[in-house]
Amino acid sequence: MSTEQLTQTTDVDPVTFEVIRHRLLAITDEQGATLAAISGSPHVVNANDFNVGLYLPDGSVAAMGRTILLHSASMALITRHVIADCTENPGIRPGDMFVVNNPWKGSIHAQDMGVVAPIFVDGELLAWSGAMCHMPDVGGSRPGSFCNDATECYQEGLQLPPTKLVEHGELRSDMWNLILAHTRAADAVKLDLRGLIGANNTAVRAMTQLARRYGPDTVRHVMAGLIDLSERRLRQRLRSLPDATVRSTAYLDNDGGLDQTYEVSLTLTKAGETLTFDYSESSPQAPGYINCTFSGLTAGINAALLPTLAFDAPWNEGLLHPVDVVCPEGRICNATRPAAVSGGALEAGWLVEMTAIEALSKLLACSDELMGEAQALPAGGPDQFVLSGLNAHGERFTHVILDCLATGGGAYAHRDGVWTQGQHNIERQRVSNAESMELETPMLYLWRGLVTDSGGAGRRRGGQSMGSVYLVHGGEELRAMCNGHGWEVPNSIGLFGGHPGTQNIRELVRGGDVWDQLRSGRIPAGTGEVTGERPVMRGRQGMFPIEQSDVLSTIHQSGGGWGDPLERPVAELRHDLLDDAVSTEAAVRLYGAVLSADGEIDDAATARRRDELRTARRRWPAASPTIGVPDDAARVGPLGDGLELVATPNGDRFVRCRCGQGLARAGEPWRDHAATHVGSDVHTVSMADRFSAELELRHYACPGCGRLLTVDVARIGSPVLHDVEVANR
Repeated sequence: MSTEQLTQTTDVDPVTFEVIRHRLLAITDEQGATLAAISGSPHVVNANDFNVGLYLPDGSVAAMGRTILLHSASMALITRHVIADCTENPGIRPGDMFVVNNPWKGSIHAQDMGVVAPIFVDGELLAWSGAMCHMPDVGGSRPGSFCNDATECYQEGLQLPPTKLVEHGELRSDMWNLILAHTRAADAVKLDLRGLIGANNTAVRAMTQLARRYGPDTVRHVMAGLIDLSERRLRQRLRSLPDATVRSTAYLDNDGGLDQTYEVSLTLTKAGETLTFDYSESSPQAPGYINCTFSGLTAGINAALLPTLAFDAPWNEGLLHPVDVVCPEGRICNATRPAAVSGGALEAGWLVEMTAIEALSKLLACSDELMGEAQALPAGGPDQFVLSGLNAHGERFTHVILDCLATGGGAYAHRDGVWTQGQHNIERQRVSNAESMELETPMLYLWRGLVTDSGGAGRRRGGQSMGSVYLVHGGEELRAMCNGHGWEVPNSIGLFGGHPGTQNIRELVRGGDVWDQLRSGRIPAGTGEVTGERPVMRGRQGMFPIEQSDVLSTIHQSGGGWGDPLERPVAELRHDLLDDAVSTEAAVRLYGAVLSADGEIDDAATARRRDELRTARRRWPAASPTIGVPDDAARVGPLGDGLELVATPNGDRFVRCRCGQGLARAGEPWRDHAATHVGSDVHTVSMADRFSAELELRHYACPGCGRLLTVDVARIGSPVLHDVEVANR
């Protein structure tokens, strides 16, 4: 029965509807609590890297947990693949559960293992329950199963298509033993699997009780009604926005042996009450592990769409009904077998989410009403850090350090980004517990805290990320695996003149004097305070040995800024300096501050300096002259933070700056008419100092007032970006 048919079959009074709706959400909370109580994995316990949900008989999402959003779309795909593959043989019956971790059958990568269970009432399928979490290891060439050396999926560990794990309520020992035989972390995986099964058992019991109390048809009707409600609410919001085409491109830097910079490229089209996400212009799939499958593509879109555009609607399948996804097979974000994809969730899939957030935020910024929901980009990708070997207790371990999740949020038009907001796709997030990490691994924290200058500069500043400094202490046969993009590319892009947040930064010091300092009572707070050999670090470093007394520091990508940094109020910049959010050097370099001899901001001198910098921008060359705007042109609406669309009574439309300076006719790339500066020194816009030789930074300012309108990261020689085209409205 379709969702529409379910909606029409039973009348439910509003009070009963709300009671059942809240009960469904409570059941997903109970699922999550069951999983967390049983699992011993740091991914589940420390990072909430899991999700749960309830699904209609056809696999449509009716209610989902509020942890990692990437898994919400993935679980729905898994359920549909189970229905397609297992209905005839081996059959779907009460008491059954099915396990899937195949990236072409719904999982994002093999480390994400999902278990789904049919819920039967009186012999009829009422719904499905699902639970998924990131496993610490599923085999493959590298501990943790992020197989950075893989060139095909067969090197990346166990990948199960829909497979019956529980039959008639009894665990199948053959499948159980098969899974555990493929992992280096059998004890942890065993608990995770039991947690997934327990979460589904919780949902089966609770849903059965709910159906007994209100009737199966009433429960089905409410689930279908929730989907219908969310769809109607999103379509209504889309109708309030102008029709537009918005473009976004993110770059996947690769210094790990692939010797190429890849593109994840989105054209977002909003027409009426529909959205089309077209990734056809993305790079072909890569020969390394950075690709994602269609599951990762839809997961990234889902993780961007829900909090950005559907922030006040129930999160379920209805939000996907107005959405079309276009991407030919064989692209880096829709890879075909046998592509390597174990890193896809953190690589190509992550940049799908980043481009979708940017495009949706620029669309929202074309509305005065919804401008406040637009956001500069959050952390553009984690620097994964996996440790393995023997710990101080002689136990073999594989442990993922989760400090990379404590990243700053992107800024908004009306406020700064949140410090250590965390990843955009994890609603309820935690990071590594320092004490438990030190107990389980041969690592000690020397320092962990907020990183000065990590947030992107802007009128509203990006949130700061957390950095960490570790000391290797105890253990044997120790190996670290560090891989991440955002090493030579700023992925945490700012909006409307805001600067990008910092890139991933990592440093290793060997044979240093750290123990001498500790014995003297001094704890070094960074690698800059430790002497010793400094091996070259790369973004995709891969696996390397670590030894006693090594010191490793990490700084993670942070949120982008919003608006021209020269427009940040001096009073707020003064607080930034007091809070160590911004250094004095960055205050001068990025914000145009002038400091007195005692380190205080000189208000009058700062105002003069900022005017000088704006004047210098107005002298930048432009590819084409500006277009005069007739005096009778009236404002139609915003085009982001600094530009607006205006129209004359006869229908001619123009793009102009808020200062009144006309730039171009609507429909033309306004950047061609803006004052333009092209450079390659990334330190001019962030604390980072590495930048891909294939890319450049393009600054565009208003030739009338000198306001910085945008900072683009672009491939050298690529056409000038025309990122927002608004249709007549």
